[in-house]
Amino acid sequence: MDGYTLAAQLRRTRRRYRLSATSQALYYELVAIANEEGWPDNFKCSNGELCSTLVITEKTLILARQELIQGDLVAYKSGKSKKTFSDYSFLTTVKFTASPTANATADKTAVAPDYNKLKEKPKPNKAAVVTFTDALDFFKSTKNRRLLMEKFHLNEIELEWYFLVFYDSKVDLGDLDGKTLEDTAKNFYFWLPKHLAAQQSEKAVNVKRNTSNVQPTRGVAAALQFTDVQMRE
Repeated sequence: MDGYTLAAQLRRTRRRYRLSATSQALYYELVAIANEEGWPDNFKCSNGELCSTLVITEKTLILARQELIQGDLVAYKSGKSKKTFSDYSFLTTVKFTASPTANATADKTAVAPDYNKLKEKPKPNKAAVVTFTDALDFFKSTKNRRLLMEKFHLNEIELEWYFLVFYDSKVDLGDLDGKTLEDTAKNFYFWLPKHLAAQQSEKAVNVKRNTSNVQPTRGVAAALQFTDVQMRE
């Protein structure tokens, strides 16, 4: 088991099911914790630590964790009390490599909704939107990928997660309608510094409010601790 294998598993899963940005951030945080623990079959973590690290409420954490469980990405066992840490473990998504019959059975019994069924069919007069995979692959081929990774000290997994957040938000707003791959890559290059600056400001406010319960940052959450970003217009 390693981080790249688990990241690939997440990508396969989100092609079939809708996963929120929060649930994906939680998954990467759990991957980071497992890595620090030396990749055990099971590892422990408290709700309080995850909520503080990801800057979310416990209700949001529970909903995000349920998405991962329904997507067969993690197994979870709650502690007997609030003082006992919960157990987590990563699952192998067997149904992606099973026979067609097995896949059909798995799709019928899956609790999570089928993302492909939820997507609306494109209207005849609506401009096409570039796919997430095509947009990400194109951006990775540009020099801006290296510039952002070096400037903000990001690894491949963290950069891809930020690109997903950018893509989902822009698609929901219709900002990518009719945009080319070049347009999408350029928009992300200017969007990321603003997004990180906003996240840093929000996190600073939360830290002041919770100075008595500060937790170490890991994974994607660590990428939010940057200095102020100066934008190029």
